[in-house]
Amino acid sequence: MAATVWRGRLAFGMVSIPVRLYKAARRERMRFHHVYRRVEEVATPADEEPEPEARSPEAPAPQAPAPEAVARTRSMTVSEIDEAPIERTGILKGYEVEKDHYAVFEPREIAALRPRTSSDLDILEFVHLEEIDPVYFDASYYVAPDAGGEKAYALLCEALHKTGYVALGKLAMHGREHATVIRPGNRGLILHTIFYAKEVRSAEEYQADSNLVSTKELNMATLLVGALAAKFEPAKLKDAFEERLRELVQTRARTAVTAEAHREAPRQAPVIDIMEALRKSLEMARKPPKTETRVQPKRRART
Repeated sequence: MAATVWRGRLAFGMVSIPVRLYKAARRERMRFHHVYRRVEEVATPADEEPEPEARSPEAPAPQAPAPEAVARTRSMTVSEIDEAPIERTGILKGYEVEKDHYAVFEPREIAALRPRTSSDLDILEFVHLEEIDPVYFDASYYVAPDAGGEKAYALLCEALHKTGYVALGKLAMHGREHATVIRPGNRGLILHTIFYAKEVRSAEEYQADSNLVSTKELNMATLLVGALAAKFEPAKLKDAFEERLRELVQTRARTAVTAEAHREAPRQAPVIDIMEALRKSLEMARKPPKTETRVQPKRRART
């Protein structure tokens, strides 16, 4: 089971339940260490150059030299072994495949694999929101149209409202590909980045035993839930520490400095024929996948 991040009691009316929290999902990252190659030089006298060994034709070819050993660095400046300074140009990326064994890469090899931030957010398919377990949701963003895209934006928003579907998409941002969900909010579109399946620890979810609960206890608990039922109002949820901290800052703040950021002129989105784009998209969605057909050679007529 994953490490406990909090331990305490869950208060349910007058019922107190001892619980502990551990993360249900987290971003998977391949962790690389900073390493450098340790080259041990063996001094050879100038007048005693080694003579090449004679090798018979039947002898096997000499094996390639084993790769040089590597050592971890400390703060990318000194060696962890002897505290010797290290040139930054000689630092490599090392992935520990097993204890003290590293797969070594040049930094540029890793950088070349990172996806560049794209300007396209591709919708892959539409699903029902209730089919997505909330444990998959990560970060939330409001989606706003740029100049010229207001009509198409409103069309997608209304289509999602009418059909009850949400859009699954893919976005490259900050050196990583994100799976996304786009859903209609109260006013416009909202985007959520979601965890991948391998990042959700579904196997570690605790299994409640319903056999431990009696019918009378369940009925009483149901009545208590009904007594505490209310409409969800986010304004009721407040961070007490944050509010006390703000009050403290306000009492000590003497001056406030504002800075206006430089804004670039918005780019005009190309004007498109929405009906024509929808018609072509619908044709592509209905078109069956192409299958390879084998062309039969023509038979020559007999003379």
